[in-house]
Amino acid sequence: MQDSYPGTGRVDLGSRSKSEVITIRINPKVKFGLEIMARHNNASVAQMVETAIYRMLKDPFNNSRYIHDDFDPSIINKLWSPHRGERLLRMVFEHPELLSYEEEVVWNNMAREGVFDGYLEPPLDLSSRPLPDADLHALEDRIASFLDALDAAEREEAEKKKKAKKKA
Repeated sequence: MQDSYPGTGRVDLGSRSKSEVITIRINPKVKFGLEIMARHNNASVAQMVETAIYRMLKDPFNNSRYIHDDFDPSIINKLWSPHRGERLLRMVFEHPELLSYEEEVVWNNMAREGVFDGYLEPPLDLSSRPLPDADLHALEDRIASFLDALDAAEREEAEKKKKAKKKA
């Protein structure tokens, strides 16, 4: 907070709205952990961050209270990978209940597009397991390529909408 009245010691208390927006940078693994924890608790990432900050302000010396009693933080290390394809496979194979709706839709689209052909046993759904001789690293790369292409298509669509909006 800034000193709104220099020399007086009075501090600007900020907006009186219901909530404020802050922007922070965190590393991808921490963000992933927040998302997993939020899904586990049926909450948003913002709610989890707000709860953690509130608890820290209430009791700044008790770090163990940031995590809900039934959340196992080791799950983050089990699922995390900087490789998108590997991370998605780990989630599907180990904790499919933590997939977001969007991730389930993408998984189904990949199954329809044949991304898993020759790698996973049928039926190609969230209960599928790798074929005994499947090269999972190659599958991870195929998944990452599919996700990259999907991202590129979404960016292209957004750019088209932006150009159409400028013309209008």
